[in-house]
Amino acid sequence: MSIKIVKPGLFSTIQDLGRFGYQDQGFSTAGALDPLHFQLGQALIHNEGPAIECAMIGPTIEFLEPNTFVITGAHFKATLNDQPVANQSVIMADKGDVLALNQAVEGVRAYIHFGNPIDVPCVAGSYSTHTRSGIGGFHGRVLKANDIIQMSDHEGYHKYAGLGSDVSLLPADTSRFHIIEGPQFDAFSDEAKAAIVNNDFTVSDQADRMGYRLQGVNLAPKNSADIISEPVALGSIQVPNDGNPIILLNDKQTVGGYTKIATVCKADLPFLAQKKPGDTINFEWISTEEATKRYNEKIQAFKQQLDQIDSAPLFTLSQLRTTSQRLQKLLRGE
Repeated sequence: MSIKIVKPGLFSTIQDLGRFGYQDQGFSTAGALDPLHFQLGQALIHNEGPAIECAMIGPTIEFLEPNTFVITGAHFKATLNDQPVANQSVIMADKGDVLALNQAVEGVRAYIHFGNPIDVPCVAGSYSTHTRSGIGGFHGRVLKANDIIQMSDHEGYHKYAGLGSDVSLLPADTSRFHIIEGPQFDAFSDEAKAAIVNNDFTVSDQADRMGYRLQGVNLAPKNSADIISEPVALGSIQVPNDGNPIILLNDKQTVGGYTKIATVCKADLPFLAQKKPGDTINFEWISTEEATKRYNEKIQAFKQQLDQIDSAPLFTLSQLRTTSQRLQKLLRGE
């Protein structure tokens, strides 16, 4: 049971929620940059398998055996056998069917989960790919054309075909990100501390799973940006001597030697993952206590949204009819 990567897309990797407990040994957590949409996909497909994470230009996949799949996250011009397919809806695919995600039209990052889930080795408790260290996922690298990825058998995988969700995970204002004081906050002038929240920044072309370099007002510290290397947190905003801030993400280094003016609140990081080069973002200072409160409220609300998938399920009728026809063919041995 397997799938074939016909076209890999721009940067497609296998991810789960990440690899924890190894940063002291120099291994980043990796994992889905948008864990909310990742978990939504798991809830819809009804298994805890990893997903293919893709960015901006998605992969083209041939199904070598029947399977189901669901796409969550950014909206792509996705098609199955050249027919449009919807986000957040479990879809049945026959042997020989071709899924093409094509280009993103809203957001950047999407997740493809499968009813018969991806079967790759678990490395240090995770299936996530970390390309810089070459571990996890499919041979520790981005997917390439002609890769054959094995899938494991998940009994009853097809019974969720047609299941969908109208959950919307993006806030009304997707440009505003909340920040708390960073460990070198006092290394920056009062002007820089005000400038970071009083000016817009643009996501530069140097934006990947390791971090987003921003362009905008200069935030250079009062003295040198170089410090003795120390552990860095997910979402840290480090500012090198050129004054252009860099938000560190899942594939970041575990230690860094630049001053850090702030840290993006954890509740906002999934929304940052949907920003592309050229997008505008701005910041707002909040306290650590408020950041914790916002995160806990966000997680609680998200859990309630996931519960609704089973307590008040939504089904795509057109997909149910198609699935019924395909299952009849399978039963007849066609």
